[in-house]
Amino acid sequence: MFNDFKTTVLLCIVLIMATLLGIGALGTHSLKAKNASLTNDLLQSQVSVDALISSNDNQAERIKTLERDYRVMTELNAAHRQHVIDLQATHESRINQANLIKDSPDEPTKDWANALLPNDALQLLKQTDCKSGDANPNGLCTPST
Repeated sequence: MFNDFKTTVLLCIVLIMATLLGIGALGTHSLKAKNASLTNDLLQSQVSVDALISSNDNQAERIKTLERDYRVMTELNAAHRQHVIDLQATHESRINQANLIKDSPDEPTKDWANALLPNDALQLLKQTDCKSGDANPNGLCTPST
């Protein structure tokens, strides 16, 4: 009877051990699967981080390009403003000179400056205006009457 009891106990211990080993193996397999899943998630996260870093670098380069373009445009605008001021000063100077001639104390000069232009000269001036890009509202270059 003692033998049967030993065998039964031994058999129970073997069954318990086999069950524990099976449960351990399943747990290990589950942990390995979870580890693989987490590794995959980590790789996906790293890809996302790399994409964000690349996007950030691209944006930084774009910002630098925009800043450079802004500086160039600012310099061009300042040069244009100065050019307009110079042109206005030249125009005012020419107008003042023309007015001085019109108000000249010398009568022949004064008469010449205040005389109306002949029709032929006016026609030539109208053609020059047209060639300089002065167009009517419809975009057609026609001399004014």
